[in-house]
Parts: sequence; structure tokens; C-alpha cells
Amino acid sequence: MLRSTKHACRVGHVFVPLVAAVALLASACSVSWGGSGATPVSDGTGASTLQQTTSTSSGEDPVVAAIGEVTPAVVTITSRMTAQRSPFGITSSGQATGTGFVVRSDGIIMTNQHVVEGAQTVTATLPEPGGRTLDATVVATDEQHDLAVLRVDATGLPTVALGDSKDLQLGQQVIALGYALGLQGGPTVTSGIVSSLDRTIHVQDPNTASGSRTYADVLQTDAAINPGNSGGPLIDLAGAVVGIDSAGSSSAENIGFAIAIDAAKPLIQQALGSTG
Repeated sequence: MLRSTKHACRVGHVFVPLVAAVALLASACSVSWGGSGATPVSDGTGASTLQQTTSTSSGEDPVVAAIGEVTPAVVTITSRMTAQRSPFGITSSGQATGTGFVVRSDGIIMTNQHVVEGAQTVTATLPEPGGRTLDATVVATDEQHDLAVLRVDATGLPTVALGDSKDLQLGQQVIALGYALGLQGGPTVTSGIVSSLDRTIHVQDPNTASGSRTYADVLQTDAAINPGNSGGPLIDLAGAVVGIDSAGSSSAENIGFAIAIDAAKPLIQQALGSTG
């Protein structure tokens, strides 16, 4: 069984979303355009913050530099849900953990829709130092691309710069960040290359009649993308986000998928407009 990815030419391969899920327990037992340059993003106060995505200092490892740019803006997303099972009305509860990244300093966060879908409550935990856990509200979603924009009540948060996925080339180096397996102590970082562009993938989803969903505008990478990575940033060596980690394969190695950031930009703009 393949994790969340889509390939129109590989009928029958179904990928799985990469949230770290906690088993359901019976209650009786207990979201700035970047690229190689820099782009201003409004912080909601009328001012603009310039996101630097260009060169590193002489002799500095570009991978290390890019990770250092982005890591402060990568957050843990925790969704809690309650379900009632028929025919006996047994209530169960559980949670899923994914990743998100801050796109505006006053608390606008991007993640995957499947990370927050069906949740009664959603929280975002900021990275250390600090590590605050904040209540989050879903302000916009795009089911076609498995995207969601959240808002938390905070100001002055570190942000990412958004790149241009249309400029990516096969073989270009990329880095995936995310809270794999819900592990504590900061995001897991893996690196690889862009393996394919503009995939269409089928993602396992037991909540649909067909048992799967189809997503377009997907990048394929050989960077390891694991459960818990869903919603995390896929970045280039300039530290700009070029994709949103979404799915992988449980039956094949070195196959991971991310929603292209260009597909997410309209939703981000919509959310920024609706939140002021």
C-alpha cells in the first residue's frame, strides 16, 4: 500500500496520509512568495516583513543554512476527535499528529486538510525555545489539494518564505521537515531530490465511498516523508517552501509526495484576505 501520492499512470497504487495517529480508545475505558529572491508578507498590521531566501555566508553548508532558516516556523499540529460507533452508540476518542508551518507572523499556519479533518479541537505547538501550545481555528480549506489554513492567537511568530514550484527542475535538491512519528525535540529533517513533477495521486481515505481521494499538482521526491510529516514544508536550498509534505508509500522506498506550493498560494491569499 502506498502512502499519499498520486501518479495517473500507476492505477491501483493508493498512498496513505502521513499523520501519526493514536489508536482510538473507548470512552468507558478511558497556514510571502519567495523563490531565489525575497518577498514581503503582511503581518496583519499594515507593515511588511521581508523574507530573505537568497545566499548563505561563504563556506556555510547550504543545507544546514536552509534548515536553520525554516525550523523556527515549523509547528506540531494535534487534532482531537470523538466518534460514535453504531449500532450500540459506543463513543471513542483519539488524536492525530501532523505538522504545519507559519506563513504570517500573526498566527497564520499552513497544513494538510487530512491533518485537521473531522477534528473537534486543533492545537499548534510552537518549537523550542518556548514550545507554547495554542488553540487553532481552521479558516480555509482546499479539499482538491488536501490543504488547510489555520489561525492561532499569537503575534511575532517566525515565518517561512514561499518559493515557486513552477521553477523546480528534476534532480533539484530539496529538504523535508516535519514531526515524524510525533517525536519530541524538534522536527525531523530529511533530504533528497525532486523525482517527478505534476503527479496525480490516489490517497487512502476510509471516510469516502471509494476508499480513496485523488490529488493533483503533486511533487514526487526521494526525501523520506514519514507519518507525522503531513503538512510540513518541503524546501529548496534557499530555504523557500516549494511543497507541503503529504504522503508516502508503505510498500516502496524513496517515494514521497508533496503538494506543490503554487497550488497552495490561492488558498493562502484567500485566508490572508479573510483574516485581515
